Amino acid sequence: MTIRRQPHLSRRQSGFSLIEVLIALLVLALGLLGLAFLQVLNVRYTSSAENRTMATNLASEVLDMMRSNPRHVVVYQRLTQASFAGVTEPVGGCSAIGENAGSVLQNIARWRCDVVSQLPGGTGNVQIQGTQATGYIVTVTVTWVDDVGADDDEVQNARGIGQRTSFQVVSTL
Repeated sequence: MTIRRQPHLSRRQSGFSLIEVLIALLVLALGLLGLAFLQVLNVRYTSSAENRTMATNLASEVLDMMRSNPRHVVVYQRLTQASFAGVTEPVGGCSAIGENAGSVLQNIARWRCDVVSQLPGGTGNVQIQGTQATGYIVTVTVTWVDDVGADDDEVQNARGIGQRTSFQVVSTL
């Protein structure tokens, strides 16, 4: 019995070369880097959406305070952008400010505190047109610093740098 051997024409490749492995690792690393970037953007957009929800709730809250005490609606015109200067959250929290819910001025002070404590760089403004006899048209604007496009959240918020975002609602009382 004779075994016939084929002449040695070419060698077949039987594995991966080092270059192929390095290219595969590079593609994998770029994919993982892209996923990490998407996760960072997801966190920022989630934070932005949370701020929008808080602004909506705060605007509705001040409108509800006005509806509950229509005789003192004009007092809420004290809520201007300038009135938020120096407002800080007390040690006991903002709810400690408005313990006497019957006082309109305490409600205004508590709402200012809520805006400042719940929104980064938060301020508000209330504009009232009309009279009690004809009905009031109230415009509530809540403004805050939105850091969706910021490079470093802590640095941007500390400096107050970022895009100023506003939520405005107009209602008839």
